Amino acid sequence: MLIGYVSDERYVAQPDVLFEFRDTTGIIATTRSTASGAVLVDVPDGNYEVVLHKPGFGNKITSIELPHTGLIHFRLLTDGLVGYAWPKCVKSGERSEFRVHSVEEYGLELWRYGKEKEFVKRIGTFDEHGPRATMQITPDGDYTQVGVQFNKDGYHSSILGQSIEAPERSGLYYFHAKSKSGSEFGFPWVVAPKSPTCQLAVFASDINWNAYNSFGGRSNYIHASSFPSTPTINSRLELKRYTEPEHRTYNTEEYKPLSLDRPDPYNHIPFDEQLSDPIAGRQGCHMASAEWRLLGWMEQQDIAYDLYSETQFHFEQVPLESYKALLISTHPEYWSRSMYVRLKRWVHEDGGRLIYLGGNGLNCEVEFLDDHRIVYHNTNWSHSEPNYDADGTLNESRMDRRVESEANLLGVAFTTAG
Repeated sequence: MLIGYVSDERYVAQPDVLFEFRDTTGIIATTRSTASGAVLVDVPDGNYEVVLHKPGFGNKITSIELPHTGLIHFRLLTDGLVGYAWPKCVKSGERSEFRVHSVEEYGLELWRYGKEKEFVKRIGTFDEHGPRATMQITPDGDYTQVGVQFNKDGYHSSILGQSIEAPERSGLYYFHAKSKSGSEFGFPWVVAPKSPTCQLAVFASDINWNAYNSFGGRSNYIHASSFPSTPTINSRLELKRYTEPEHRTYNTEEYKPLSLDRPDPYNHIPFDEQLSDPIAGRQGCHMASAEWRLLGWMEQQDIAYDLYSETQFHFEQVPLESYKALLISTHPEYWSRSMYVRLKRWVHEDGGRLIYLGGNGLNCEVEFLDDHRIVYHNTNWSHSEPNYDADGTLNESRMDRRVESEANLLGVAFTTAG
């Protein structure tokens, strides 16, 4: 009997995973997943504790009930080093929890990324008495919708809490995690000021970072609307991005949310990379790595700024009226309606000055369901053909389709030709 599938944090099918099914009487069945990640087992209806094991992944114990509505998607997490701060964006003096997945002892430091990488403090070395006790587990199912929830299981003691207070100085900070065997992973932390310190505010494009983040198997570019019913075996043979003649990532009006509560490997910056170094790779050129280049250049030119995140602006945590100018940069593609309306009012009615140094900006409306779940309203949109409303009106962008053309605020709108 097919009860579900097993996949990793990329929603890639995992064969040969050992399963053990237990009830109140003990072990009643074992099985292994097939080449497609399928889990077939014949057990009576009831409640079960399921143990999963595969070399290279963390062991996991989960609970299920059979029969189950739909297929069960068991998820495993690859051995390695990843992490994130939660919240990812705070004000000076507020606290964030650092959530790190490591299968061995690791050290953690805090750095500020400005005109140079500035060491702030050593946070500590982290290990535990239990075997592999710094390893995290992920929820089953599509946790891109609900968050990866690191530090949820086994982190109940306040004595073992892992949090840090944000420094006084605003800016882009990075946690540097390094395992005992030498693996490295860095993750960003946006620290805004308690109150304005200068006349220029800058927004980090964290809503865009989240759109491109595929940790968990979904992003706004891979399985944008929702997961398919089975995990990926071969991307080029299965993903619509590659199999359809027309490049059409967005072919529906309904999209499941993407949670901010996830590690973001695309925002890792190699520890030895410096401000003047070329950005290697496809993603760094339009995400935090590129934004750091701008912030560092501004500091080299003695241009004072206060850094905030887009999400802080959405949740009305930015005193925009206290600033003379706002700078948005690099790739601020996704904004909520309230953000757009507020900024337009500030520019057109209140005398605010907008410095737009990005590309493909304010191109698509997003909706926040709560403090971490974001729906990206891509609509039924083609990347290769003109897009029209039902009445035949040509849409300049996804923002134009749902709100208005971003050119009304930015003066320009994205076109494929540039």
